[in-house]
Amino acid sequence: MKKIIVMIMIMALALSVNTDIKVHAMGESNFIAAGWGTTFFVKEDGSLWGYGKNDQGLLRSELAYIEEPKQLLEDVKSISVNRYAVLVVKNDDTLWYWGRLPSHKKTIVPIKILEGVAMATLDGYNNQLIFVLKTDGTLLQLNKTMFESVFHSSKVKFITIGGYNRFLINEADELWGWNDISNTTYGALGVGHTEPMLQPVKILENVEYVVGDLTSTMIIKKDGTLWMCGRGNQGRFFDGTKEINGPILEPVKIMENVMHVALRDTAFFVIKNDYTIWTWGKNNNYGLGMTHLSSPVIWTTDVYNMTVGYQHQVVLKSDGTLWTGGRRDGVYKALHSTQNVLRQSATGLVDVPASWAVTEVREAENIALIPNFLQMDYAKTINRSEFCTLAITSIEVTMGMTIEAYLDIMDLEMPSKSPFEDVAALTETSRRNILAAYALGIVEGTSETTFEPKNPITREQAAKMLTATAAALNMETEATLPVFEDGSLISEWAKPYIGYMFDTKIMGGVGENRFDPKGGFQRQQAFMTVLRLNKITKN
Repeated sequence: MKKIIVMIMIMALALSVNTDIKVHAMGESNFIAAGWGTTFFVKEDGSLWGYGKNDQGLLRSELAYIEEPKQLLEDVKSISVNRYAVLVVKNDDTLWYWGRLPSHKKTIVPIKILEGVAMATLDGYNNQLIFVLKTDGTLLQLNKTMFESVFHSSKVKFITIGGYNRFLINEADELWGWNDISNTTYGALGVGHTEPMLQPVKILENVEYVVGDLTSTMIIKKDGTLWMCGRGNQGRFFDGTKEINGPILEPVKIMENVMHVALRDTAFFVIKNDYTIWTWGKNNNYGLGMTHLSSPVIWTTDVYNMTVGYQHQVVLKSDGTLWTGGRRDGVYKALHSTQNVLRQSATGLVDVPASWAVTEVREAENIALIPNFLQMDYAKTINRSEFCTLAITSIEVTMGMTIEAYLDIMDLEMPSKSPFEDVAALTETSRRNILAAYALGIVEGTSETTFEPKNPITREQAAKMLTATAAALNMETEATLPVFEDGSLISEWAKPYIGYMFDTKIMGGVGENRFDPKGGFQRQQAFMTVLRLNKITKN
């Protein structure tokens, strides 16, 4: 009864909250791209740059090769490229192309072809398909001459093309796929057979990210596990422990602790949670010699994101620098015709969430859950002060009123004077959010007079703060801790909070049935979890 009365009062007194936010596309993730000897990247100011082999005029020049990065366009949100064309979504949600597309004229001058586009991707092989997710949730595909609608009953947040296969991830984190050719799928569609599927069919649940190629597909699930299906390399497939004969017709689990994947022409790349790249499969011209790699080997470290071209790789390091390696074309000032090691190509790339986080982070930013000043340094561990701001902003957006109004409804008030002596250097807003979180029981001081606002939080601390935020929103939070392999490392006080996080799927494990309670909690992870809490609160 108390909860009902409180909610009625909230609805009656709801006020407008600040809506001065950045707007990003759902599914936007392609800020680096590699084609058939070309490398493209988006810098912090939204400018698009490229260099390499200028086949089809993709670098907007008559020259055969562009050695130094050249600015190609401004105000760019995301890019997709293949051998024949460049496809760009601009910040105003318009879709542009240059190069050569089916039923469109060949051009080196960007031409606008659609409006209201959230994400778009090109077929990397036969150049007959563009796959588009519009801002209203509509799916379109260009088959040779015209755009056709693709029906899907759920809201879609990510799309991609893998050879002849199309894939989408919907808001329920389900992976769906289909194709429209009378040809084999090599098992890469993952539906248990090699026959074409002309309508979307569900393949897997709890999916975070997917990337495909002509013969293989790599899938990251929300628990950080990598799953694969398809033909593998020359009919051989690594199943997680050994190499076996393909094709593998349904996704099988390959490895744990994965944050990003890329592939091209049966060469497979995995970025793990420790920012190392592992690679296996076809290794021609890939900087590790000419030997086929039957199982994963470590390639390089400190990597945040990557993509793969025809025979070269584009790697984004955690410091925002871009590196390229492999065959000469597309590799910055390559020293050899093949097997070039990674060389730095550019600095100052756009700061975006990781591929596994981008859809939820952008949704959270779009609905104003994330203040502007936190929309950067996404891989940075969030600190105590920042998390207080995140929690209070979440309450304001969820309840549609200022935190002062909400505290008044809850018959609570912030201390008139801060008990914490070490927050004086913070902004007025940060101090206010700390005191509001303190009044709501979301956070405590580290002593009677200290708060230690800059201290990074751990995963178990995040679980407690998120659960306390849910409780502050009158949610029932009782739960028991599931069995984790590292359960002995979890503090006693944290166990019920982690249980609630796990029950509601706001937070999960880190793979191998571990929770990693003392591990850091990145900003992008915090943004994803407040979005999930917001959705649960509204249900």
